[in-house]
Amino acid sequence: MQFNPKNPIIVQSDKTILLEVDSDFYQDARDALARFAELEKSPEHIHTYRLTPLSLWNAA
Repeated sequence: MQFNPKNPIIVQSDKTILLEVDSDFYQDARDALARFAELEKSPEHIHTYRLTPLSLWNAA
């Protein structure tokens, strides 16, 4: 997979997902993430989501 600096999401190995608020694609990415991830933190520039068994169950 190639790096694209316009993408607003970073997925980490501990199952957390970082979403950059200042991105042009923020709203679309936020709406997609809301289907299968839980919002943990929402400071000013980077929001943190987490994949949990419950969030995946609810998505299914």
